[in-house]
Amino acid sequence: MKKIFISLLMIICVFELKAQEAKIISIINFTGSIDKYPIEMKLEINQKSDSVAGEYFYKKNGNVNKMILEGKLNDGLLNLQERAYNAAKRKYETTGSFKLNYIDQIYLNGSWQKPGKNASYLTVKLSARENLKAFNPSNYVFQYVRNRAKLDYIPADAQYYFDLISLKVFINKSMRWAFTGFNDVFTKEAEIQLEDLNFDGYLDFKVPIYYPGLAKGDYSYLYFIYDPKNRGFIQSKQLNEMGVVFFDAVKKEAQTVDADGSGNEGTRYFRWQNGKLFLVKEERIYENDSYMHYTYYKIENGKSILVKTEKRK
Repeated sequence: MKKIFISLLMIICVFELKAQEAKIISIINFTGSIDKYPIEMKLEINQKSDSVAGEYFYKKNGNVNKMILEGKLNDGLLNLQERAYNAAKRKYETTGSFKLNYIDQIYLNGSWQKPGKNASYLTVKLSARENLKAFNPSNYVFQYVRNRAKLDYIPADAQYYFDLISLKVFINKSMRWAFTGFNDVFTKEAEIQLEDLNFDGYLDFKVPIYYPGLAKGDYSYLYFIYDPKNRGFIQSKQLNEMGVVFFDAVKKEAQTVDADGSGNEGTRYFRWQNGKLFLVKEERIYENDSYMHYTYYKIENGKSILVKTEKRK
């Protein structure tokens, strides 16, 4: 009787497991120009729906003044609508549109036009910062194996969370990599985000994860970096411990942001060296303090060494 019970329990556990193909978002950075004006563009391409979202900015204005982009990529033709924030009207307005050909997954060539039928066209020429010709996993199949999480402390929201059991990567229906050993890793939608995390030109990937029951800081990522020498992905313990990290392909910097909700906020900037991230700068503001506080570091002998501190209004 005991053996029968154990067998039934094993069968139930097996049937609870669910394999699901993940949605893939490719985050690609482009550099080039509109007419004679240099720009930087960042696009998030949904490989399943072909929807595209992103932003761009003119280099002369800096990355503070960004335009928002939305559109579709169909059969190599990318149509994007551009919106910019109108401070006087306190709203976003359509300020232009792109019609671009996506060539060899490397180049975006076409035109930009202001709103209006008779508006003139400007030539657009962009190229991807990532080496997509050498390595592009957007056509791979990433498969989650997971089961529904049992979370007694949040019964109303437990239905939205899944325990991640394993992650498998297939090329031409053949499994190439399998990642296991996930402990208390909770996911929602099955999603993979491809992005060059260490600015070596190769797309890496990150997995969105969640912390059930938290009102703030309730999400993060697991990060996997592609090693071209060994042709495989390696999970980055350092990035995992850093939590939510933002990657600036133009400056080749990684950034983290923190805030306590009381006016104490900070941004930390990191640079890669020899496969590790090192702190190079920190900006911080404090409650009841009108100054911005800056701390600068240099990388020396495998450490971040304090160089100077200053404060400015």
